[in-house]
Amino acid sequence: MKKISWALTILIPMAVMVIPTGEIFTEAMRLFVAITLGFIICVAFENLPYLIPSIMLPLAYTLTNLAPASAVFAPWGTFIPWMFIGGFLFANVLQRTGLLKRVAYWFIIKSGGSYNGILYALMFAGIALNLLLPRQIVIPMAALTFGLCIALNLGKSKEAAGIMLGGAFAALLPAYFIYNPNVAIILGVGAEIAPEYTVSWGQYFFHKLPAVFWCFFMVFVTTKVFKPDKEIDAKFYVTEEYNKLGPMSIDEKKGILICLALFVFLVTGNIHGIEMGWGFAIAACLAYLPGIAIGKEQDIKELNFSIIFFVTACMAMGQVANYHGMGTMLSTAFMPLVDNTGPTTTIMLVYGLVFLVNIMLTPLAIMASLTAPLAQVALDLGINPLVIYYTIYQAIDQVLFPYQYTLYLIFFTYGLVRMSDFIKIFAIKMVFHIIFMVAILIPWWKLIGLI
Repeated sequence: MKKISWALTILIPMAVMVIPTGEIFTEAMRLFVAITLGFIICVAFENLPYLIPSIMLPLAYTLTNLAPASAVFAPWGTFIPWMFIGGFLFANVLQRTGLLKRVAYWFIIKSGGSYNGILYALMFAGIALNLLLPRQIVIPMAALTFGLCIALNLGKSKEAAGIMLGGAFAALLPAYFIYNPNVAIILGVGAEIAPEYTVSWGQYFFHKLPAVFWCFFMVFVTTKVFKPDKEIDAKFYVTEEYNKLGPMSIDEKKGILICLALFVFLVTGNIHGIEMGWGFAIAACLAYLPGIAIGKEQDIKELNFSIIFFVTACMAMGQVANYHGMGTMLSTAFMPLVDNTGPTTTIMLVYGLVFLVNIMLTPLAIMASLTAPLAQVALDLGINPLVIYYTIYQAIDQVLFPYQYTLYLIFFTYGLVRMSDFIKIFAIKMVFHIIFMVAILIPWWKLIGLI
């Protein structure tokens, strides 16, 4: 398999390089596509650790003179990589102190510990934790749900699939309406085309308010799809684990104070005017200052720097594409499909395009490469680009296989979810989400004047 993946990584870019060039598909574009495809295939097949291709891609762009280094490495001059560093680091601090577990266990205890209660409690906990630490609770939630399944001796079963994937939904779906780093990436990339279209924490929540219903609807769907064959009671185990944490420590209380400060910073963005992404970096630094000092050296050592470089590499992809006007080219190619159609049709065509591209590209790569050209399409059609940004963000969450989205893959790799169960729930989720978009979310955007 490794030999095949490496062969594809080398041969496909080579095949691109023999495609004739012309006025539209220039030599520079051909080289860009070849280099970028090599990067994408290498990452998709996991031929190398993420860090290596993430370093090689911007170097390849620079050394082949596809774009100046100032453009290729421009993402490092934005708030986005520093936001991810801060978010990951602060999440490590809170996970080590036990605060994240404490919140999740508390909700499960209050739910009564039944199977359905666990799934609803996980969603409530996911929303609460995303408010404190947006988009940074995937790994803690995966570890917690895995521990629950092992303690309840569920093995690889539909009950285990329900709890593991219920945890995945709890960790990821609240980001539909809670401002988070991935949304910031889309807004940051889109700002290259439409800098005047920004959104505050409160505006994002208001624009996506129906998604609160969507979160709990997916819990309901999960309880039906993975209805247990036997009664499950986790209250004793969870209560025991909660008691092991003991009284809330001083470090946990300090962590809560920083979380609250971060929350206030995010929701008052329209007042202080500071880009919200910087708040995550500030929060991480606060954890290490004298008088607080809840951050440890081990939290830094456990930081996943590879994903930071991967994020900036994906953004470099978008930078180089825009440098060569590929956004305009894609907009020109896409316009005949959406010309003389209404906003709803345009939005759903964008939704379908992102879903199809997500079969090959990673979500981060899609956000980096498609946001700007699709923002241009929106401007050309007189549509608010924010609607397109929101559509991109929700479309990349519609997957059928674990490999398509690393954050869902994390839950799958614990080995308790059958592939057939994964495909089943995500296929159902996608069908219902299309209905949700057309019947609820788009009408909501029209009602509030976003469309």
